[in-house]
Amino acid sequence: MIKKIEILGMSLDNYTVKEAMQKVEGFLQNSVMNTIEAVSMETLVKAQEEEQLKECIEGLDLTIVSDKEILKAAKETSPQRIQETAENLFLEEFMKRASRNSRTVYLLGNTSEQLIALQEFLQENYDRIKVVGSYALADCVGDYDTVINEINIAEPDVLISVLATPCQEYFLNANKEKFNVKIWYGLGNQYAVKKGVSEVAGFAKKLIQKGMMHSMLARYQKKDE
Repeated sequence: MIKKIEILGMSLDNYTVKEAMQKVEGFLQNSVMNTIEAVSMETLVKAQEEEQLKECIEGLDLTIVSDKEILKAAKETSPQRIQETAENLFLEEFMKRASRNSRTVYLLGNTSEQLIALQEFLQENYDRIKVVGSYALADCVGDYDTVINEINIAEPDVLISVLATPCQEYFLNANKEKFNVKIWYGLGNQYAVKKGVSEVAGFAKKLIQKGMMHSMLARYQKKDE
C-alpha cells in the first residue's frame, strides 16, 4: 500500500489508521506542536483556486483523507483504506485513545453555535473526553493573540478546530509557532453526518464537489499530456 497519494498536483498522506496513530503517539512526545488535518473534497476543490491554501495543506505534519472519493480518484484501491475513510475510523480511534489516556482538549470554532454542536457530538460519542475550554473566533475583539493566550493558559494536549476552510488553514499557518499545544487537529466543519434535511443537503453538496473535483482532474490530466 502506497503511503502517499498524488492528486491535482498535491501530495497527501495515505496511512492506515494504525500507522497514523503511531505517528500521533510520536507527536505527543514532541516539544513542538504537530499538525493534523482532515482533507475533504471541498478542501481539494478550494486548494485548486488558492495557491496559498495548497501550500498550507502540504505543510501539515499529517493529512487524513476524509472522503473515499479522493482515494478512488487517486487510484487507491485498497479495501481497507476505502473502508477506514468511509467510516471515519481515524477520528474514532483518535478520540477513543484521547479518552482512554486522559488527554485534555480545547475546542476552536467560528461561532458559539459551532462549538455547542461539537460539544454535543463529543458528549454523545466520546463522553470521557476532557474538554478544558472553547473559543469562537466570532467573539474575538482585536487580534487573535487573545484567542491564543486563552488556549495556552488552558494547556491542552490537543486543540480541535472546526473552523471552515480556508479560514482554518490560514489561521493555523499564521499562528502555529505561538501555540503551547502538542497537537492541532483540524476537523473542519464537516466532521459529523447530520440527520434529516441537513443530511440530504450534505449529500447534494458532496455530489457537486465530486463533479467539480472530477472536472478539475480531467483538466489537470489534459494539461499534463
